[in-house]
Amino acid sequence: MVSLNDEKTILPSSATVAPRSPDEPTKISWFSRQRKSLTIFLGLFLILQYFIAGPPAGLASLDRLKGHDSPRKSSCEQAEPIYPASFDVSALVDGQKDRIITWLSDAVKIPTEIFDVMGEIGEDPRWEVFYKFADYLEKAFPRVHEHLTRTRVVTHALIFEWQGSDPSLKPLLLTGHQDVVPVLNATRGLWTHDPFGGEYDGELIWGRGASDDKSGVIGVLSAIELLLESGKFNPTRTVILAFGIDEETGGKVGAYHLGQWIEEKYGKDSISILVDEGNGLQEVFGQLFAAPAVGEKGYMDLELRVETLGGHSSVPPPHTGIGYISLLIAALERHPHEPHLNVESPLVNMIACAADSAPSVPPKLRKAIRKVEDSLAAKKGKVDEKALKEIEDWYITGSYEDGSLGKGMGKALVSTTQAVDIINGGLKVNALPESVTAIVNHRINIASSVTELQERLVDVLGPVASKLNLELEAFGKKVQYQGCHTDEAPKGPKAGKVILDVAWNSSLEPAPVSPFTVDSAAWRLLSGTVKGVYNTRPEAQLNSEEAKKEIIMAPSISTGNTDTKRYWNLTRNIYRFAYQQGKSNGFNNVHTVDEHIPAAVFVEQVRWFLNFIVNVDESREV
Repeated sequence: MVSLNDEKTILPSSATVAPRSPDEPTKISWFSRQRKSLTIFLGLFLILQYFIAGPPAGLASLDRLKGHDSPRKSSCEQAEPIYPASFDVSALVDGQKDRIITWLSDAVKIPTEIFDVMGEIGEDPRWEVFYKFADYLEKAFPRVHEHLTRTRVVTHALIFEWQGSDPSLKPLLLTGHQDVVPVLNATRGLWTHDPFGGEYDGELIWGRGASDDKSGVIGVLSAIELLLESGKFNPTRTVILAFGIDEETGGKVGAYHLGQWIEEKYGKDSISILVDEGNGLQEVFGQLFAAPAVGEKGYMDLELRVETLGGHSSVPPPHTGIGYISLLIAALERHPHEPHLNVESPLVNMIACAADSAPSVPPKLRKAIRKVEDSLAAKKGKVDEKALKEIEDWYITGSYEDGSLGKGMGKALVSTTQAVDIINGGLKVNALPESVTAIVNHRINIASSVTELQERLVDVLGPVASKLNLELEAFGKKVQYQGCHTDEAPKGPKAGKVILDVAWNSSLEPAPVSPFTVDSAAWRLLSGTVKGVYNTRPEAQLNSEEAKKEIIMAPSISTGNTDTKRYWNLTRNIYRFAYQQGKSNGFNNVHTVDEHIPAAVFVEQVRWFLNFIVNVDESREV
């Protein structure tokens, strides 16, 4: 870009032009004689180019500075609101608030706790509570059980099918989980209300699962019960509900078999859209966003084991197995995974959405995303790496400093994380431990992979093991040290062995990223329904200022994992989303003391399900 303040860049330097003698005859060049004609020709050429191809990048930037409309197409183009055409679906919740609250409240009273280690169904009595929950659903939602086909999968996981009249249309799949994380006896005294009391205090519904995820299960069942009661809706597109029983421990039993059952009956890529629990509504930078997770990080639990010779502790070696594993763990924590944000990430698009709509976006962040977008729109389409790094830096530190995200959350979104959560070793105070094990939980960046993680673990731990004179076996292969590692290693017999393996067969690649622009019919349906429901919320009906407000759709990712990992074969259009606005205290205290949900929020979630089911049914684009 030419600086208008730097005349040396646009005017010839007097130091390089010799003065002309007064007696010297003036020579008029052809260029000088034709200057006026050329100027007119060039001006016409530029005007034509402007209207045919649009303004050059520099002029486009100037237009933006002057407040003119920019020809740059936003990467966060918004869908139009969608309202059901057949009837006023939202009216079905009128006068139903108390009933909807009771449906969820009574569901919370049933303690469907799931634990990390569960025995087989039929052998472990802790599974029996799911019989009670299924009986409750049958009593609470009689029309659902009369008109939909219910199938038990592995006894307690439930499939409901609402058969549509047109089998050529791909079904809609709505999923959730019946199970909840346990309530520790030691924490029961910390709860304001009984964790399984399902109490409603006039504003909030309290209890474990009130938000995660009985609000999802009961929300969709409430919507279908109300649709059936109305007699106004008969689906043309089949609606499938799938409710797992062990999402909180990885969905290894429930969702795993539900996914297989659906695929065997309907086939691969047979589902139009899948919506499961996930991110909700949140105000950031002075703007309310709906941020469905369009992807999930990968997962791997590392089993780090050190095996050494035992012996009497009165004659100890320099390091016991516990000492060795401590040094290895310390090496891991000294080398956290480097953050990396790739330009294809939905997290980049999220910032573009904020820059387009939110008034309080930091100017530096807004400028960075504009540079990224403009660089991609340029002829060569090569990303501005410096600007992309500024966005990455905002996630790492800026998002916490400006209060947008909680401490560590932004960095976790753009990094592979590691957490040493379990360690076991030693049986007797006077006996050297022969086997010591640590379990390290990893959530893998969507820009990375299981293989890349495993290779990095070898790179970090290999030199340490070599220096300690320990053999290394990593993921079934013996690692041979080379180069400087062998120079540092002590000579003589090995002191022991380090074994790296995947614990509990837990590895999972990052999820495929679902479509998240208006080019996708699925995203338009999801977005349009969100906008339609928001535009018709009770506050907007009563207050003109509220009616002017807009909700912005922006894609995000999930740092954790949901049951959707068992459904990848069924559709590309997987969205982890709950039409809920959480408070600042950890999204309604899920997974901790005093979990709750505002009753008004839950009623709106039911209204969203009502609208979404009908909107998808009326669409012929998915």
